[in-house]
Amino acid sequence: MQNNTAKEIQTLSESIIRYDKLYRAGTPEISDLEFDRMMQHLLQLEKEHPDLVTHNSPTQRVGGEPLSEFVQVKHRVPMLSIENTYNIGELREFGQRVAKLLPNEKTEWVVELKVDGVAASLVYEDGVLVQGVTRGDGAIGDDITHNIRTIRDIPLVLEPRKKGIFEVRGEVYMTGEVLRVINEKLIASGKSAYANPRNLTAGSLKLLDPKICAQRHLRFFAHSVGSTEGMTAMNHFDFLKELESYGIPATPHVSRFKTFDEAAVYCEELSNEDSNILDDIDFEIDGLVLKVNSFEQRERIGSTSKFPRWVIAYKVEKYEAMTRLNEIRVQVGKMGTVTPVAELEPVELAGTTVSRASLHNIDEIKRKDIRVGDTVIVEKAGKIIPHVVSVVLEKRNGRLPEFEFPAHCPVCDTVLTKDEGGVFIRCTNAACPAQIKERLRYFASRNAMGIDGLGDKLISQLVDTGLVKNLGDLYRLTKENLLQKTGQTKLERMGETSAKKLVEAIQASKTKGLAKLLGALCIRHVGTGTAKALVREFGSMQKLRDATVEELQATEDVGEVTAKSLYDFFHDDVSMKTIEDLASQGVIMGNAEPNVTSEKTGSMPLSGKTIVVTGTLEHFKRNEIEEVIEKHGGRASSSVSSKTSFVLVGEEPGSKLAKAEKLGVKIITEEEFEKMIM
Repeated sequence: MQNNTAKEIQTLSESIIRYDKLYRAGTPEISDLEFDRMMQHLLQLEKEHPDLVTHNSPTQRVGGEPLSEFVQVKHRVPMLSIENTYNIGELREFGQRVAKLLPNEKTEWVVELKVDGVAASLVYEDGVLVQGVTRGDGAIGDDITHNIRTIRDIPLVLEPRKKGIFEVRGEVYMTGEVLRVINEKLIASGKSAYANPRNLTAGSLKLLDPKICAQRHLRFFAHSVGSTEGMTAMNHFDFLKELESYGIPATPHVSRFKTFDEAAVYCEELSNEDSNILDDIDFEIDGLVLKVNSFEQRERIGSTSKFPRWVIAYKVEKYEAMTRLNEIRVQVGKMGTVTPVAELEPVELAGTTVSRASLHNIDEIKRKDIRVGDTVIVEKAGKIIPHVVSVVLEKRNGRLPEFEFPAHCPVCDTVLTKDEGGVFIRCTNAACPAQIKERLRYFASRNAMGIDGLGDKLISQLVDTGLVKNLGDLYRLTKENLLQKTGQTKLERMGETSAKKLVEAIQASKTKGLAKLLGALCIRHVGTGTAKALVREFGSMQKLRDATVEELQATEDVGEVTAKSLYDFFHDDVSMKTIEDLASQGVIMGNAEPNVTSEKTGSMPLSGKTIVVTGTLEHFKRNEIEEVIEKHGGRASSSVSSKTSFVLVGEEPGSKLAKAEKLGVKIITEEEFEKMIM
C-alpha cells in the first residue's frame, strides 16, 4: 500500500512539474482549475503520508514549516560586486581598459538589463534544487532555500537532468502589478503601502515563514554563472540559452555586440525618447550591465579584490516626485505606434521641470490603474524620458473614470489596430503626417543618415507645408523651394545660406552607404549592428529584396523575428516604393563609396576574404583597419583558422602569428595590404 502511494505521489509530482513548466513557457495544457485540483490532491496525500514528502515536491511552492533562524552559507565562488558608472565617458574608459588587457584581440560584449531586485544564488545537485543563498557580504550569505522554493519561476528539478553541481545566479524581483495589488489591500485595511518592489522583495526573502513569502508571488531572472560542472556553453550568450533549455528564466532583452563601441552606443540609445525598452516590462531596472561574452577571455582578464574586471554596470540615477495627472494624450510614433502620454502638473525633477511623462501603452495604464485627476509618482532615471511609476491611491478623490483609448488616430483619423498577441496599438496609415515627421527625424538623426540642420521644428514645417510627403521628397528639395512661400507661409529662419547648407547636407547623405540606409529605414528590430551584418552577407539592396526568410535568418546576429520583419519589409508595396524612390534620387544602395576593383574579377579587392589583424599597425588604428577591410569587401575576424585568407601583421604581434604559421595561413605586412587596396 505504501509503495502504491509513493508511486502515485511521484507520478503526480512529475505531472505537476511538467504542467507548471508549460504554464511558465506560455503554453498551458490544462486549466488553472485542473492544476489546482491536482495540487490539492498531492497536498492531501503528503499530509496523510508526511514521510513521503520530498524537498523537491511541487507542494513546497506554497511553503513548508517556518524556520527558527537563518543558517549562513559560504559561497563556492565569491559573489563579487560589479563596478558601476553613471557617466558614458567613464563607461568608454572602462572599455579601453579591457582592450589594453586583451591587446590585439577582438572582444564580443553582451548587454543586459540591470534588474533592480535582490541577488540570489541557486545550487542544483544532479538536477535537483538543493539550496538558495543570498549574496550577503559576497563570501557568506543566508540560506533562503525555504523561500526560494516558493518562487514559481524557479524549477525545482531541471529537465533534462544535469549531473553534478550547477550554480546559477540572478535577481529575485517583484512585478509592479503584484506590488499594486498588495498595496491596495493594505490601504483598504488602513495600513501604509510599501514604497517600492525591491524593498518588499528583500523583506520577503528574509521571512522565516515560507507560506507568507509564497503569497508575495516573487519572480526570478538568471544572469550569471557560479560554480558548475559539465557546462557546455563557452560564452555568456550561449549560457543564457542553455539556462532556458533547462526551464530557468534568463534575463530578458539581451543584446550581443561585436565591439565595445557598438555596446556603448546601445547604452546611449537607452536615453533616447524613441527607445521602447521599458514598454513591455513590468519590473524595475536601474541601468544596463555590459559583460565580456567569452568565458575564456574573462578568465584571463581576472578580478580585483572587489570587482571582476570584465563587467560594468551603466547605471541611471533615479529621481522621483509626486504630482497631479491633469490629462492623458496619445502621440503617434515613426512605426505608427500610438503611445499614451501623461500631461502633469509641472514638478521639479532632477534639476529640470517635468510636465509630461510616458505611460508606455494601454496595458500599462490598466495595470497601474492610472486615471486623470490622480496623484502620481513620476520617476526620471538618467536621461530616460520620465514615466509614471505608480498612483498614490490614498490621495484619489472619489470615483475617477477609467481612461478610454481612442479608436481612431488623433492625427489622420485612421482606425487603430492592436498588434496580434502584443500590447501596442498602431495607426496603419503609412501616409499619416505624424508618422512621416517621426520617420524623417529618425532618418536624419546622427546614428542614421546624419543630415545636419534638419531638426524637429524644420521637419514639422516641411511636412505641414507639403514640401515633404515622404523620404524621397527630401532629396527633391532645392534652395529655391526652401525659400519660396507656400500659400501664405514661409519657412521660419530659412535664409539663403541656411537653405544652401541644408541642401548640401541632404545631398551628401546619399553616399552614406547601405548599412546606414538600412538602419535609417525604421525596419523593426534592425539596428546598426544588424544592418552591418546584412551588408556583409548580401552586399546590395537587390539581394536583400530577393532573400528568403531562411537566408536572412542564416545571417550572423539575425534571429527568426528579425528575419521575418526584414522579409515583410521587403515585400511591402509602400516600403518598396520608398526604396525605389530613394534610388531614383541617387541614394547609394551599396557601399558608402565606390571601391577600386580588380581588373581580372571586377570585384572589390578584398571580396570574399577573411582577414585577421595582429600587432600594432603604423597607419591604422584598430577600429579603422576593420572599417577599411569591410569597405573593400573583406571580413575582419578575431581568430585564426584554416578558413582565414591571410593574417595582417604589425609590430609586436601576438599568438595569432604563431597559429597562422602552424596552419600555413598566408601572412602579409601592412605595406602589402595597402598595395592590395590601392
